[in-house]
Amino acid sequence: MNVQTLPRRVISTYLSVARLPLNAAAKMSGQQDNEQWPPALTFEGVEASVETVLGSLLRDDALVEAGRLRQAKVAQLRKAAQLEAIAESERDVAQREFAERRDEAEAKRQAAEQRAAMREQQIEREAQQRKAEADQKAATKAAAARESKLAQDKAIERRERAATAQALAKESEALKTQQAALDAAETVEVIDDSIEGTKQARKSS
Repeated sequence: MNVQTLPRRVISTYLSVARLPLNAAAKMSGQQDNEQWPPALTFEGVEASVETVLGSLLRDDALVEAGRLRQAKVAQLRKAAQLEAIAESERDVAQREFAERRDEAEAKRQAAEQRAAMREQQIEREAQQRKAEADQKAATKAAAARESKLAQDKAIERRERAATAQALAKESEALKTQQAALDAAETVEVIDDSIEGTKQARKSS
């Protein structure tokens, strides 16, 4: 056995024993396979320091190299953890921005739908108003037409009454004239009878 092998084994055993509580805690929390788990990363940093310092004191180059390699590993793990944290933060920011843009787009869509609905309602109201106005105009025209026809009918009726009255007056006048003619004819007959009677009287005398 090499002179430096025993201290190296002792250090390894010591570190393994010291890690037991950490391993138990990692197992309980489900972090036994997570090398970036902060407690495990801290302990491995301590291990690297112990190996490097004791390796230097014991002039054990292999132990020093193991410590330096472990330190490099810890540094990379910490860097990876930092990058992962940054990536997680960026993902959170991206998700928040996406949610904000989505909410903004949804708000704009709803606003557009509301404006479209309001415009449709306005168009419907205007159409109904135009229809009501057209119906009113049609009703007014119809009423005016009825009034005009009624006035025309009354005027025709007045003219017909006037014509009837005029015809009756003329017929009455004709009847009077006819009666006068009859009266004149009777008078002529009476006169003729008188003349004939006078003639007969002269002859008989």
